Amino acid sequence: MRLFSTPAAAIAAGCLLLCGGGAAAQAQTSTRATLDIDGGTLAYETCGVGPKAIVLLHDGILHSAAFDDVWPILCQRFRVVRYDRRGYGASSPAPAAYAPAKDLEALMKAVGLEHATFVGSSSGSGIAVDYALAHPEAVDRLVLVGPWVSGFDVSLGFIARSLNLVAKVKMGDLDGAVRDPYILTKTADAERARVVAWLKANPGNLGAGARERPLAVAKPRLGEIQAPTLVLVGEVDIKDVQEQAKALETLMPHARRMVVPASGHLMYVERPATFAEIVRAFVEEQP
Repeated sequence: MRLFSTPAAAIAAGCLLLCGGGAAAQAQTSTRATLDIDGGTLAYETCGVGPKAIVLLHDGILHSAAFDDVWPILCQRFRVVRYDRRGYGASSPAPAAYAPAKDLEALMKAVGLEHATFVGSSSGSGIAVDYALAHPEAVDRLVLVGPWVSGFDVSLGFIARSLNLVAKVKMGDLDGAVRDPYILTKTADAERARVVAWLKANPGNLGAGARERPLAVAKPRLGEIQAPTLVLVGEVDIKDVQEQAKALETLMPHARRMVVPASGHLMYVERPATFAEIVRAFVEEQP
């Protein structure tokens, strides 16, 4: 989800929770670093030593901190990488238009990963798809969360809603913007407050996606992706995202869709244990 961008973008159980000392110990082994790229830096973090790897790709308004509650859970079982795209969080802004999938390629080399499962949220799912089309051999699996992939049309209702969100942000009404009914469920007050706090601490996030460009229009090429794909959509997410999730399930040869109950667009913020278990089960699933 993006609040500022080009029209297509800005309109753009008890499960695994061993979350006591084990999770805390694993979290302490996380390593933060930066990658020099085009005169700027990408901030990234790695953790875990499992035989399988996961790369987390954030959405278009938050940075990698959005995965804070999922991170220690996944780090117990997998090698995990997360990073801030240009202009988000601790990464420097892009000086000009660029392709985020090329940055992802550079990051994969920097951390020494030849292949991984890519978990992309919203606009991050579009980057995961771009990378899969450019580097099919490097993609074990895809998890596309509240997907937003290039080539799909948007409804007039979605455009109106996006313009309303932009107006609220420009007026400084972040709380009002985050009260959008599709981002989180109505009762997720604590999670909503966290999102507002993240945005206030990282104002550069809003509009950082404006210079992002896909490598190619993805929709006509979705049939080329052979990696097993799980498409996750929150129960209350907006209709455009729901419809795109259904289309991906149809257009991608090995995709299946799951509606996550009692969750919105940012399901990993609202239901981290459930989200982590879904990802864990999919990554460890036998072919």
